[in-house]
Amino acid sequence: MELTPDFSISINGQSNFPKDRVISIRTTDQTGFVSDSCEIELDDFDNALQFPNTEAKVTISLGYQEKGLTKIGTYYVREIAIDGARRTIKIVANALPKSMRSQKTKTNNVKLNEYMSSVDLDSELSEDYEDIDLSDNPQFGESDINYLTRIANKVGAVTKPIDNHLIFSEDMTGKSVSGKSLPTKYIESSEVANYSCNFKETETGTNRATGTIYANWYDKKSGEYHLVHAGLGDPEIELNEIFSSEKDALAAVKSKEKRIEKNNKTFRFSTEGRPDLFAESPVILRGFPTKIPINWIISRVEHSLSSNGFTTNIECVGGK
Repeated sequence: MELTPDFSISINGQSNFPKDRVISIRTTDQTGFVSDSCEIELDDFDNALQFPNTEAKVTISLGYQEKGLTKIGTYYVREIAIDGARRTIKIVANALPKSMRSQKTKTNNVKLNEYMSSVDLDSELSEDYEDIDLSDNPQFGESDINYLTRIANKVGAVTKPIDNHLIFSEDMTGKSVSGKSLPTKYIESSEVANYSCNFKETETGTNRATGTIYANWYDKKSGEYHLVHAGLGDPEIELNEIFSSEKDALAAVKSKEKRIEKNNKTFRFSTEGRPDLFAESPVILRGFPTKIPINWIISRVEHSLSSNGFTTNIECVGGK
């Protein structure tokens, strides 16, 4: 059955968006620290369109008339671009609100869960990180998101806004923040328009999966520096951060090792619009050549909807 692509866009909760003016919609969702984003291009042939203010909240859902819509995300307008020659307006937005970009200077004598409860987004924090003590990590001229990113790097985690929530968790595990396994998505070769699979040695060029990753930590009681490591063999990588405990240093080197290993194998493919696919989802391939691993985790999803149809481009890592 041929499906009819459909969408909905609301601005600050108002759903009276002029759908007939939409030329294209593109959304991007990915793992790591990069904020999810969207671009909406509109036809302004008569110069009659009114565009939203920056920081307006945009909610996008994509899907099909026959199957219904799936919410893709919530974003905040960062930029409006007017093209006079083409008579178009482009709305550019991402998932990070302005309040989390404001620079602050303060001591943070609290645990991480208390700090995250104070930000403007609903927070989702993996229980492994709830009791991280921030008293040794003051905030000097840093935004909330930069500060949390720095803390996440220290403990081998990631933090980012997703659909009006701020998450702090382990990266590329195929699990939710609460630790539950995410639903596995099955991809049939017949669904895929094109694909590519890449195998590389490592980001540093050896046959070893990662090489050896080192990190330094400082013991305040003894006044001495100590070194921890993960992996084995050459090449050697040393993290720039000086950690405040052996636990944090070990978490960081193990996280770095895991990211290198997962990025050694990538699988990219395009398919008809699949709004049910999102970053961190486990994927199982069916009907592909046996030389291609079957099990993957989605690292990046790009949805594109226009007069040419609805397509989804996927990048996966960590093939097994």
